[in-house]
Amino acid sequence: MHRIAARNDLNPKRLPTKPNAGALVPGRSCGQCTACCQVLAIEVLAKPAGVLCRHSTGTACGIYRDRPEVCVRWYCLWRKIGALPDELRPDRSGVVFAIESRAPCADVLDGACVVGRAVDGEGALGSAEATEAFAMFVREGSFPVWKVSNQEATLMRPGDRT
Repeated sequence: MHRIAARNDLNPKRLPTKPNAGALVPGRSCGQCTACCQVLAIEVLAKPAGVLCRHSTGTACGIYRDRPEVCVRWYCLWRKIGALPDELRPDRSGVVFAIESRAPCADVLDGACVVGRAVDGEGALGSAEATEAFAMFVREGSFPVWKVSNQEATLMRPGDRT
């Protein structure tokens, strides 16, 4: 098991302030991960969140060269934050961490937030790596941190058990 960097190793300047901002971690690639093809809502494809995109082959995008701009520009936080261990690549962990421009609940104020979404059920949210990642984002404190599974969203606070 890998530990995720403590607060001193992750500062606000390293967290992107816009959902698609930030440099990518050198040496990391999506490989055969297609978790974003399930969790993201892609309006131009009439694809709702939580449903596998009809263009996914299971290991790649069937329209990769012609995919929508939103797909071209989107990267999960595993691709952007080197402190997240290899085990947290979404296809390995079952959790996609991202910075989103809106909270996952309709009854809270909108604004940038970190969201950890379960890909195939909430079980993955309880893994040691996911638990430590949630704790790291909460300690870092730049954005509200949400844990999302199916239709449930929980706002994480310092001291919460994940």
